[in-house]
Amino acid sequence: MSHVLILGGGLADVAAALHLADFGHFATIVEAKPRLGGRAFSRQWDGDVTEYGGGWLNETQHRMQALARRLGLGLTPRAALTARRHLWGGIAHAVPCAPEDAAGYGAAMALWTAASAAEDPATLCLPLAVWFDRHAIPAAARREIMAWWTISGSGNPARIAVGELMSAKTAGGFDAKLAEMGYTVAGGMQGLGEAAVRAAGAKVVLSDPATEHAITESGARLVTASGQAFCADAALGALPGGALEQVRFDPPLSGPAAALRRQGHIGRAVKLLIRARGVAPGILVTGYAFGLRYLWSDHIRPDGSTLIVAFALAQDLPDPETAPLRRAVQQAFPEAQIEAIDWHDWCADPFARGTWVAQRAGMEAAHDPVHWTGPGRIAFATSDLAPDAAGWFEGALASAEHAARHLHSVLKA
Repeated sequence: MSHVLILGGGLADVAAALHLADFGHFATIVEAKPRLGGRAFSRQWDGDVTEYGGGWLNETQHRMQALARRLGLGLTPRAALTARRHLWGGIAHAVPCAPEDAAGYGAAMALWTAASAAEDPATLCLPLAVWFDRHAIPAAARREIMAWWTISGSGNPARIAVGELMSAKTAGGFDAKLAEMGYTVAGGMQGLGEAAVRAAGAKVVLSDPATEHAITESGARLVTASGQAFCADAALGALPGGALEQVRFDPPLSGPAAALRRQGHIGRAVKLLIRARGVAPGILVTGYAFGLRYLWSDHIRPDGSTLIVAFALAQDLPDPETAPLRRAVQQAFPEAQIEAIDWHDWCADPFARGTWVAQRAGMEAAHDPVHWTGPGRIAFATSDLAPDAAGWFEGALASAEHAARHLHSVLKA
C-alpha cells in the first residue's frame, strides 16, 4: 500500500482520497481550516442546514450523483420556478424594462442569442464589458445579463471573458442556467465530503496550513505552519487557485501554472442568505438593487420561514451593510418580513481568496489540466483546474479522478 499526501480538504481532495483507496493506496489529508469541505460549507442556521458555499448540482452531473448514491445520501430537487420579477427603478416589475426601452432590450437580447449560438472564438475571448460597449448594449439588457453573470462569470466584467457566460446553452435563454441548479444534497454538501473521507479511511489533519511542499524522485514531503512534517510516496495538491501562492513548491511551478499561482483566479462573487417570512418558494428576481443582481426564494425552512439566496459581485458590495441590504431585499420581495441576513466572506477567506473559478481573459491556458499533471509524483485536483465542469463540484470530482489515476499509474510503475 502506497501513501499519498493530499494538500487540502475540499471535495476534490476527499474524492481523490476515495479514488486512491479504491486503487489500494492510503491518504493523509492536511487541511488549513478546522473543517473539511473547502468551498462546500454547510452549517446549521437556526435549525436548518444551510449552504454557505456551493450547494447545487444538476441531472447532467453524473459523478456527483454517483458519489451521493455510493455514500447513501439523497438529493433534494430545487423548487419549481413559479414567478419572475425584474428589479429596476427601485421596485420589482413583471417586465425587464419600461415600455419605451422594450425595443432596445429585445434587440440586445436577440444579439446575445445569436452570438451565443455562433460560439465564435474571437467573440468568446472578449471581456464582457468590451462586448457590451462594442455593441452599445442598453442598460436594461446589461442588467439582465449581469444578473446571470454573478453566478457564472462571477467577477469583474472588464477582466473576464464573455465566454464564461455566453455559450450555446444561453442561446436558448437564461432558464438553462437556472436548470443547472437542479438539486441539493440531503444533509448538506459538506456532509458529502465528510462521508467520503470516512469511506476512504483517510487520515485527516485539520487547522494546520501547509507552508512547504517538496517532491523528489522517491517521494513527497510536506511541512505545515505548526512545524509538522509529513512524508509519503506521492502528493496531490488541491488548493483553490487563489490560495496556491501560500505554499512554496519545490521544485517550483513553472509556465502557466506558475502564473496562476502568482496571480490566482478572479472569481469574486458574494452569496448572501436571507431568512424571511411571507415569501413563497420558486420566485426568481433579476436586476439590480444595492449590488444585488440575482435573488432566489429557495425553500421553506423547518421554522416556517423562507430561505432566500442572493448573489452580487464583490466590487458592487464590498461591505454588506444590513440596513441597505434589507431595503434591497424588500424591493425584490415586498411581501417579505425579513428576519436575518448571513454570509461567509469567501473573498477575504485566506484559504479560498475568491469564490468559484473565473479565468482572467487571456489566461485561460493557466487553468488547462495539461499544465498541472506532469510525469512526477505530484498531481493537482481542484474545480479551478477541471477538465470539464470547471467551477462546479462536478468539476472537482472530474479533476480528482484524473489526478488519482495519474498517481496510481506512477506508483504502480
